[in-house]
This record gives sequence, C-alpha cells and structure tokens, in this order.
Amino acid sequence: MAIGVSYFGNRILRHVAADMDDLAARGFTGVLHTFSENDFFYYRAQIAEIVRVSHDAGLTVQLAPWGLGHAFGGEAESLVTAQRPEIGQVLSDGRRIGAGCPSNRDFRAFVRRWGSAAVEAGADSVFWDEPHWAAPERFAVAPDRWGCRCGHCRRAFAEQVGGDMPDTLTAEVAAFRAAVLVGFVRELVADVHAQGGASTVCLLPVTEAPRGMGDWEPVAALPGLATLATDPYWQVFDQPVEPFVSAFADRVRRLADAHGIGAQIWIQGFGLGPQDADDIRTAVASARAAGVEDLWTWGYEACGHMPALGTREPQRVWAVLCEALAGGPRDRPAGG
Repeated sequence: MAIGVSYFGNRILRHVAADMDDLAARGFTGVLHTFSENDFFYYRAQIAEIVRVSHDAGLTVQLAPWGLGHAFGGEAESLVTAQRPEIGQVLSDGRRIGAGCPSNRDFRAFVRRWGSAAVEAGADSVFWDEPHWAAPERFAVAPDRWGCRCGHCRRAFAEQVGGDMPDTLTAEVAAFRAAVLVGFVRELVADVHAQGGASTVCLLPVTEAPRGMGDWEPVAALPGLATLATDPYWQVFDQPVEPFVSAFADRVRRLADAHGIGAQIWIQGFGLGPQDADDIRTAVASARAAGVEDLWTWGYEACGHMPALGTREPQRVWAVLCEALAGGPRDRPAGG
C-alpha cells in the first residue's frame, strides 16, 4: 500500500528535510514535489537536493510540471508562454493566449527538456499532471471559448481529418483535440522511458469535451507508462463524494489491470473544512474498495499555507487525512 502527498511552497532545504521526516513518521510512503517553470529556471539544483532529502527520509518521489506552459495542472504561472507567445494556443474566437499548444513542436521540446531535468533530479516517477487544453477561465475569457486553432492545429486537422478546422466544437474537432493530447503525452512518456525514468499520467476526472477526454484507453496503453492516475476532487467538480470517487477509481483500476500498470487515486485535501471529515473518509474507503491501493492527497497540511485554496481549519483537516490514509495522526518529530 502506497500513501503519498503533494508538497510545495518551500525551497529551504532544512525545513523541507524536517517536513519529509514528519511525513515518514506519519506513515506516508511517498511525496510529490512540484517542479514549476520558476523552479526549472531558478531552483533546478535545489530540486535535486529536495529529492535527495526526501529519499533520505525513506519516501519515493514524484515530480510534477506544476502549471508548466499552462498545459498542466497547478496554480503556478508560465514564463515560457510570455517570452514566446508564438507557441501559445489560439482560441476559437481568434485570440492568442499564454498557454502552450500541444501541437507546437517547440513547446513539446520545452516540455521534454523539463522532463529530462526531472529525471536528472532523481525522481522515481515523473507525474504528468492533468495535461489539458487551455481552461478559458484562466485567461478571463468566455467559458464557451476553446482551443486550439493555431496554424499548427489547423494544418494537422487538415492532414488527419480533412478540410479546414471549424470554429465550432464539432465531434470531429473534439476527437482531434483528444488525439493531439494523447500524442503529446505519448511523446513525453516515451522520452522519459528512454532515459530510464518512469511516468505517471494523471487525467482530469472529466470525460466530456471541451475539458475532458472520453476514451482513456489510448493513454493507459501508452508504451512506457508506469501508472495511470486521476484526481476526483468531489467538491472541485461539485459532485457528491459518492459515486464520483468510486466511478473514477474503478475506471482507473480496470484500465490499469488491463494494461499491466499501476493505478493511482488522489484524494481532495484542500478547500475543505472539519465538517467534511466523513466525505474524506468515504473517498479513501471508496478508492480502496475499488481495488486502488496507491492513494495520494493534495496536499501537505491540507494546503493551509495557500489561502487561495480555501481550506478551513487546515490542521484539523490534515489530521483527518492522516487518519484516513495512514491510520491516524502521529506526533511531529522533535525539532520539525
């Protein structure tokens, strides 16, 4: 049984080391460190040290491209799309935005360089977190806008589907967008695998266009993929904890079993309050009942250090998460 948690917002090594010891003492077996563009450009050597002290604490380590190019999950901002707007997506209304386009070869090359850095830093797994097309709300545009209709996408659509890409989200366009994301992730997973690394792909728990991918089978079947994951955060998606968590845990486990890979489920640990304790316990129990034993939560101390995530009384929420996942809160090591 694997139990992990995300960790972000701290790059001072002695404090990271104390927190990693805290996690191990609480019964956690793994940690996910965010590795944003800011980290890539300014903290790259420190990320390797953070991986080292995490390993010293006995934890396995995943590294995630937090907000990288606004093509992956996370609250971090993107520098590369500001410096190179030509690699950005073009929305259905013709507006170019600061989110890297998965069809753009230069953007793909940048993400591969990030992946190489994650492998070099010593990650046990590269965690490709929620690869997605641009979320309109991130760029203060109408929610019915979608991407991408840049020159790269339109040329690829003409070659693969035929004709000019419509400016409405037809079934053909939705299928094309899903295929582009699969191809994007295929390239990243293959590149990491060629370097001797492992990859986890975490898909958004959405199956409808424009945000979701209806068929997860092509991702589960990717050569070199080690683990398929999803993060059914019930309150984020305004769903009851049941059957939302069970349905996606079952989907991931069945696909993982069919392709001989691992299955991983993320439990919501932010934006909650003590009144949500029963939902947290239900989510954990539901994932395990579906046969998934690799459970992670976002994030350390219920993300109480990031007010924008909206956790109420984070220490109480964190205690519930520790109890549900690892069997009970434990005392923090002396000096931590």
